[in-house]
Amino acid sequence: MKDARFNQYFQKSFLLQIITAWTVLVLAVYFIHENWLQNNLPAFALLWAVGILGLQTSIRWRWNNLNDEEKDFEARKISNLIYHAVMNTSTDSIAVVDPFGNYIFANKQTAVLHGYSSSEEFIGVSAFKFFSLDEVARAIKYMEMTRADGVIRNIEFNLLRKDGSTFPAELSAALVKNELGLPVAFIAVTRDITERKRITDQLRDVNEQLRKQLGEIEKLQSILREQAIQDPLTGLYNRRYMEEVLKQEFARASREGKPFSIVMLDLDNLKTLNDTHGHVVGDEALKLLARQIKRLTRIEDTACRYGGDEFLVILHNADEMTAQNRIEELTKRIQEARITSVGEEMPISFSAGSATYPRNGDTVEQVIQFADTALYNVKASRKKPRVTSQ
Repeated sequence: MKDARFNQYFQKSFLLQIITAWTVLVLAVYFIHENWLQNNLPAFALLWAVGILGLQTSIRWRWNNLNDEEKDFEARKISNLIYHAVMNTSTDSIAVVDPFGNYIFANKQTAVLHGYSSSEEFIGVSAFKFFSLDEVARAIKYMEMTRADGVIRNIEFNLLRKDGSTFPAELSAALVKNELGLPVAFIAVTRDITERKRITDQLRDVNEQLRKQLGEIEKLQSILREQAIQDPLTGLYNRRYMEEVLKQEFARASREGKPFSIVMLDLDNLKTLNDTHGHVVGDEALKLLARQIKRLTRIEDTACRYGGDEFLVILHNADEMTAQNRIEELTKRIQEARITSVGEEMPISFSAGSATYPRNGDTVEQVIQFADTALYNVKASRKKPRVTSQ
């Protein structure tokens, strides 16, 4: 745009100079040669105008019809300067190979990329020489794809340096055709992605570490959750979790009009075991009873340590008969169970009472109180094991 404006200014300036010179010449003739054209002013004016028009037309014609070869030469020169500036300042390798894969042109960065001192060392050399052996087949395949599709973009290869070392690179290529549409060359742009791969690998390692840490955190959260709802000695649910389950069970039973039962159990003579044989034996008795309770608990039921030597089992969708049968099954199992202290095997026993919603209460608290009263009555009878249900 600036060149066109400059040319216009130059042309106008040149025409102005020619017009001025012609005007001076005509005026000089008019005043010096008095007899020429009989000093006819209109004739001189016409002569001046015709001269100006002729000179202007001639100059413009000459200006607009400069030698085409000179124009083409200047255009080629400028184009060549731009071409080499782009090629040699690019941070990527830019190379041209013939249809057989031999280098026709390589810029400076191509030499830098492969560890050579000069790009001239590539001319006439096969481009496949710079692919690692296990990548040559892929390179040929993508060359054929470029021949068919006209272009490939951002394909990763392992390329070779002069010293034999390899580096990861990203290659894009395009097919060049002549005016007849016949393929004459491939132009390839190659970029070293070593740093990018390093950062990607680091990010992948960091992500893997974060994934492992997240897994460990989730495991820890699961453990903490279990610890928050489990009794550490017996492995049964604790009282806080029991209260949440009872709320849900009561809401379900009220909504669906179905029963649920509660069984309260008390390990007999725990204080005597602790005083006589020690708390370790007493703990073993509690854990033995807890194991037997858990074995007789369905998936939908919830077994909890109520506190001290007491246990509570929530029987989902169970009436009083189901609760009674469950107590009898547990009684049979406990009769066969033994704990050992100093080589001595000792039996254990328990007392139990049950209650059923809505038969034995309209609220959770009333049902628990009813089961607790039933348990108390059994213990008061001093007959072990004896089971009652009210």
